[in-house]
This record gives sequence, C-alpha cells and structure tokens, in this order.
Amino acid sequence: MVDEHQQQAAAEDTRSRGHRLLRRQSVAQAAVFLSIVTLLSKFIGFARDAIVAHNWGATGVTDAFLIGMMIPSVLLGIVSIGLSTLIVPWYIAHRKNDPARAHELVNQVTFVWGMAFLIVSTLVLIWAPQLVHLFAPSFTGSRYDLAVKVTRLLVPMGFFNVMTGLVTGLSQAEGQFLIPLLSNVFGNVLLVGCLLFFSSPLGIQSYSLGLTVMSVVGFAPIVWFLLSRRGFFRHLDMRHVDWRAIGAFAALLVPLVISGGGGSLNTIVDRWFASHLAQGSVSALDYSNRLWNLPLALAATPIVTAVFPWFSSMAVDGTSLATFEDRIRKTVALMVYIMVPCIAGLIVLAEPIVRLLFQRGAFDAAATHLTATCVQMYCLGLIGLALFPVLHRVFYSFKDTRTPLIVGVAMIAINAVTDWLFGMWFGAPGIALSTAAAVAVGTIMDALLVRKFFRGEVRTTPRYPLVSQTFKTVVAVLPVVGVALLTRSWIGAAQGFTGVALRLVLVCGVAAVCYMACSVALHIDGWRMLLGRIRHRLPAASPL
Repeated sequence: MVDEHQQQAAAEDTRSRGHRLLRRQSVAQAAVFLSIVTLLSKFIGFARDAIVAHNWGATGVTDAFLIGMMIPSVLLGIVSIGLSTLIVPWYIAHRKNDPARAHELVNQVTFVWGMAFLIVSTLVLIWAPQLVHLFAPSFTGSRYDLAVKVTRLLVPMGFFNVMTGLVTGLSQAEGQFLIPLLSNVFGNVLLVGCLLFFSSPLGIQSYSLGLTVMSVVGFAPIVWFLLSRRGFFRHLDMRHVDWRAIGAFAALLVPLVISGGGGSLNTIVDRWFASHLAQGSVSALDYSNRLWNLPLALAATPIVTAVFPWFSSMAVDGTSLATFEDRIRKTVALMVYIMVPCIAGLIVLAEPIVRLLFQRGAFDAAATHLTATCVQMYCLGLIGLALFPVLHRVFYSFKDTRTPLIVGVAMIAINAVTDWLFGMWFGAPGIALSTAAAVAVGTIMDALLVRKFFRGEVRTTPRYPLVSQTFKTVVAVLPVVGVALLTRSWIGAAQGFTGVALRLVLVCGVAAVCYMACSVALHIDGWRMLLGRIRHRLPAASPL
C-alpha cells in the first residue's frame, strides 16, 4: 500500500511538473530549454542548408533566391524584432497596474498592427519588381525574374513572421518559452521535408514552399496558447479603441524598429553591395552567416531572451541599481566566457568545418574557401554580436528607445561606408569584416552609454570584477588556440564526411577539456555558473 501510494504521488508530481512546464518556465529553465531546442533546430537547419548547397551551391540561382527572400522577410522582419522586444516591457508595465486592461490593449494593438502589416504585405506583392531592382540593381535576365517570383511567393511568410514576433513576445512575457521553440523546430522539420520531396518538381521554389509552411506552423501554436491558456484575443471592442495608447505604442516602436532592426537593415545593405560582386558572393555570406551564428543561437540568444522579461521586471519593481548592474556584469562575463573559445575554434578551423557541412554536389572547393574566409571575418565581431543585444535590452527595460536608435543609426552608417571600402578591397569577406567592425563600434557605444542608469547607485559591496574575469577567460582560451592550430592540417587531411567529422569532434573534445581545466585552475566564474546550473537541475531562481 505504501509503495502504491508513493507511485501515485510520483505520478501526480510528474503530471504537475508537466502542467507547470506547459504554462510557465523560470528564467533558468527558459535559458536551458532555449539552448537545447535551439541546438536541435540548428541541426535541422544545417540539414536544410546542406540540401540547398548540394542542389544549387553558391551560384547566381541561390543569390537571386536570397535577394527575393530578403525583401519580404527582412523588411517585415525589422518590424518583427521591434514588436517582440517592445511588447514585453509594455505589456508587463500595463499588467502590473490592471491585468484586464493590459489584455484589452494587447488585443487592440494586435488587430491594428495586423491590419497595417497586411496592407504592407499587399504593397510588397504589387511592387516586387521595383523592390528587386532597388535592392539588387545589378540583377538582370533570369536572376532578376527569379528574384521577383520568390519575393511574391514569400509575401505570406513575411506577414506570418512579423505576427509571430508579436505573439512570441507576449508568450515570453507570460513565462512560456517552450511552445515558440518547439513550433520553430517542427517548422524546420517540415521545411526540410519540402526540400527533400519537392525539389525535383519545383526546383528551388521548394524552398519557398517550405519557408511558407514553416511560418504558418511557427505562428499557430503560440496563438493557440495565448487564446486558450491566457485569454488573449477573445474579445475585441473596436468601438472603444484606445488610440492614444496605440499611438504611444507606435511612438516607442518606430525608434525601436530602427535600433533593434539594425541587424536586418545591415543585411539589406550587405546584400546590396554583395549583389555587385562576383556571382556566389551573396550565397557565401549567407552560408557563413549560418555557421558563425551557431554559438550566438545556442548560447547568447537563449540567455538574452530569457533574461529580458526579468530585466524588465527589475526595472518596474524598483530593484536596487547595484544589484541590477551586477546582474548585467555577470551576464556579460558569461557571454564572454562562452564566445571567446568559439571565436578561436571557428577562426582556426573554419575551412574544414565548412567543407564538412557544405562541400558536396554543386558546392565546390572554391565556394568552401570563400565561405570559410567570410566566417573568419564575421567571427572577429562575435563578442560584440553577443553583447550588443544584452546592452540594448537594458535600455529597453528602462523604456529608453532613443539611445538604441542613435547607436543603431550610427552602426548602419558605419556598415554602409565600410561595406563599400572593404567590399571593394576584399570582396565578400570584406563585407563580413565590415559587419564585425560596425557591431564592435555599436557595442562599445552601448557599454559607455548604459552607465547613465547607474550613476546614482548606492553600493555596500564592490562591483562585480568583469575586467579580471575577462582577462582570465582570455588566458584560459590559449590552450584551445594551440590545440586547433596543431591539429588543423591533420583534420584537413581526412577524407570523406565521416573522417572529417570524427577528427573535428575529437579535437573539439580535447580543446574543451583544456578550457575547462584552465577555467577551474583560474577560478573563472563563467565555468562555475554553468556548472552550478547543471548541479542544481534548473532551479527556479535568477539566471546568474
């Protein structure tokens, strides 16, 4: 009887934990879920990229497709980033005062902005030829025609992506990170399926089909959660729309679109310049983007996504400035600890990694060398790319959209000038180097300007030692660089996918052990933070 009672209690506890998992995750849980599910999504994404590389390589066809895809996805994606960022502190602030009123305002904002995006999508559909000519003026003939066709086919994808950004932000504000992640993974699986089963009859338009299906699958489950579990979107009284609140939301959104969408705007600028270079340059930048973004997607983005609602709550709840500043410093230290070995490994081993992932079929050795060089240039700005969204989120938590706007505009201007200079001198790798330089400058500006929020802080303890932790991290990564340099030729001599993969895994394992040993010897906090999360099995506590 006792055993049966214990079994029932255990089963009930399991069901209860599953129910809580569906409803809400703590910040620590969210960061780990984001990393695990993103890792799975990235593996599926690399399968997608490998299929595309095998079938169409880095050629004029893929260049045309990427320009066509960029127009609806990046143009509307700029707004999507701003929406998903702004809706979190905006909704949390209204929810604190009046939860029912916050729901009503969210319903109105969703409807009004949804109608606006529907109109914009229709205009993109109509003006697709003019937009392609604007963003890729050097395209003519079949490349131009293909880009126009792709633009029009992917307009629904752009609309659903921007709406997904809004509902994802609401989901995260409600503590639910898992559903958006799983929706993305499932959508990626369907995208790979479209490439596998429809590439023969549809050609590269099988990619268009897959992206559209993926956008719908990413949107629907999040709306279901917000509708059924949180009560959003059930009632919409358009006769009493609070246009003043919607106008205030728009006033905050416009600068946020420019600042938060700086990466998307820079993508437009990069591809505009790359379209004037040799065929395959746009594709090489895109393939390299997938690779160097991997550590960002697996580590930086999950942490930033998980801590942003927490940052916003701290700003609203009046947490002491000293505590807030130390949490930011710890977040930065953890980012540096994760990114520095990734930079070392990717720069030294870029070519064998690109060869492993992409070199087959239409993707030849020349494309591998060009893509690997772009990866190396991008990696020079990897720390900045990891820290930039963290610092931007601090401004947004205090509802300061003006400063990120200034920084974002400065970055776009720097990127445009250096794209022209570096692209002219170095080709596609120069454009990648330009992005790294622009982000580095923007991150330095953010780090200097964010201090204004903490000038009046009252401290009873010393500041978190960020500089010394960063120095220890740099020292600890030296053995990683040594291992990569000593084994690079050995990896390059391997034949076939399996041979290269096994040697890369072995080398990465040895380098990781060296890094961990140095981290322990130097008492680096980044290692202790990661180890603490594993030992305590995702406690519902603060993230760092």
